[in-house]
Amino acid sequence: MSYKPLYHIPLFLFGFLYYLVLPPCVVSMQLFATFPGMSFLYQYFSPHFIPTYAIIITIFCISFIIGAILPFKYMRKKNIASDIHYISNKDLFLFASPFWVAGQYMIITNRQNLFQGYQIDYDTELIGAIATINTIFLFFFLYSRNIPKNKQSKWSNFFITFSIFEFSSILLGFGSRMYIMIPLIAYIIYLLDQKKIKLRKLFLQISIAIIFLLGIGIWRLGDSDYTIDAIMYIGVAEPTLTWISAESMFDKGDLPYIAFPSNFLTSFINFVPSFLLPDKAELIQPINISYDSPFGATNILVSLISNFGILGSCTALFLLGFILTSIRINGKTAFAKTYYYCVCGMIPFQLFRDNIAIVNKMLFYNFLIVPLIIFCIEKFISNKYPKHNEYSI
Repeated sequence: MSYKPLYHIPLFLFGFLYYLVLPPCVVSMQLFATFPGMSFLYQYFSPHFIPTYAIIITIFCISFIIGAILPFKYMRKKNIASDIHYISNKDLFLFASPFWVAGQYMIITNRQNLFQGYQIDYDTELIGAIATINTIFLFFFLYSRNIPKNKQSKWSNFFITFSIFEFSSILLGFGSRMYIMIPLIAYIIYLLDQKKIKLRKLFLQISIAIIFLLGIGIWRLGDSDYTIDAIMYIGVAEPTLTWISAESMFDKGDLPYIAFPSNFLTSFINFVPSFLLPDKAELIQPINISYDSPFGATNILVSLISNFGILGSCTALFLLGFILTSIRINGKTAFAKTYYYCVCGMIPFQLFRDNIAIVNKMLFYNFLIVPLIIFCIEKFISNKYPKHNEYSI
């Protein structure tokens, strides 16, 4: 019996190597010591924790892979139902329009902060709101490509595609490169899964995208030249500066084997819209482990160990791999396929560098709850006022 490729495994391994293996190699070889922010990396580094660190991250990686492979032993592929119906692109356009209008309002009212490089501080609330809208359009975009041609509309396809390009460009303008990686990677996984792109062409396009993003990174530094060292630094700055939070945690020691996930559980408060609960950030319990993060990013090791402990983190990663493979094997509907593509989009970067409140919101709210609510409303309306076709997800 043949199964479709499990894209989440290589994506996880890429994130593992990029965020957990590359940084200690950079600091061990004392590279880029004079570049911005790297002094913090060397300040917290101590060779004594590297053996323990290597053992822990290896066990974490194995836990995820075992969880991802195990479903093959207990699950069987089911026959694809022949009577699945879909939400049309026209209905997607109607539901997407209010989000687009809200996005335009936020962009216009904050246009003075666009394309300012590092001259201004991040407005995390604004970036988060636009990123949320962008991920909703990403879901609509990929969903619309999993439905039959007779349900599609050229105008709706253009509108949704244009919106993703617009909001992604705006996120770049606000200095957030990582958020545009999610739609890019998710779309690549869709193309690979549907066999709509060859690996040679994909490699060329990824190379161009990487060069472009590295160029954006150098531009944001302001006074740096486009030298080989600067380009290489931008390539390693993201994981190494994120890794500071992990190395400072290991340097301080006293890592728990089991922990109560108070930060993880209260992070679901983040699902409540800000206009309903303006002070929701204060209700989320902070990470109760000692670490430093001078640049704000939180390495996945800090999120995992502080919430679940070392042993609990093995279980959490095992379950993550198991669930993703289960969705991949049994997800036959356009909704399930779209959700899988979207989650794959956040694995190699966001999963490894954002705090657990943001990751949870992406996994459960942006990519699951919001689309489900929208599709359930559409289902209710279509049942209340029947058309020629019956829609379902």
